[in-house]
Amino acid sequence: MRRLLLILLMLLSLTVNSQQPLLESTSQQVNESVSASKSESTSLSYIKSYWYSGLTVLGQPLHYDWKDWTVFGGVAAATTLAFVYDDEIYDYIDKTFTNSQSNTISQYTDIFGEELFIVPSIAVTYAIGAIDKNQRLKNMSLATLQSFIFAEVASAGIKVLTCRERPDANSQSWLGPFATFESTSFVSGHATRAFALATTVAGFYPEKKWLGIVSYSLATATSIGRVISEEHWTSDVIVGAALGYFIGRGVVKFNEKIGNINSVRIEPIATNYGVGIAVRF
Repeated sequence: MRRLLLILLMLLSLTVNSQQPLLESTSQQVNESVSASKSESTSLSYIKSYWYSGLTVLGQPLHYDWKDWTVFGGVAAATTLAFVYDDEIYDYIDKTFTNSQSNTISQYTDIFGEELFIVPSIAVTYAIGAIDKNQRLKNMSLATLQSFIFAEVASAGIKVLTCRERPDANSQSWLGPFATFESTSFVSGHATRAFALATTVAGFYPEKKWLGIVSYSLATATSIGRVISEEHWTSDVIVGAALGYFIGRGVVKFNEKIGNINSVRIEPIATNYGVGIAVRF
């Protein structure tokens, strides 16, 4: 969470004194543009898009059909089994992989659920879409950002409300709401973020089956890596993956139904105080 805040702060306020003349020139152009477009209203519209998208995510069960409930039942069954056999799976992992092997595996798999990888990747993808004038790619980038933020908030909230001890504590104790910020095993934030983004990407390009396969494969590898590295119980990553899928699917549905995200633009800005980004509707 601290890394995410650091990234956002760096984007919003990065002081650049060595290029002051250029900043002043750019600042004048930006200020004229912002004044003309009524930035306060557009910022409010962008915030509202998160509210309505969140309602779409939460309201998904109201529109479930029998297939959706079948999937839900399967996930619930898998989660129940995972809770029952968490200790056995942990013991197997502990005996099968050495610390060196576990660290090597997680080094390559954790990255797809890391904030420091996800945020720059979204920014780069959006930039490519802007340069290539690919509106669909830009929309997908903005949707993945929304999925990422929802996943971050949801997983962090569940962590502090449950305070489940991690496997290395040799205990599955649930300490309860706000008991400690050290025991945050449930749910896996990496799995939640990875599956939220994978579901969003796959949802925006349903005709590109290979993209969905790659996205979900990377998300699955991230989740398995968290278990092998003994950072999480198996049930942590299963629930995290399901939560991420739920969030990503809801964001895609919101974008398809409402289309508000489509009109959002991200633009670089520069002022006498520094450089950053502006989000416009």
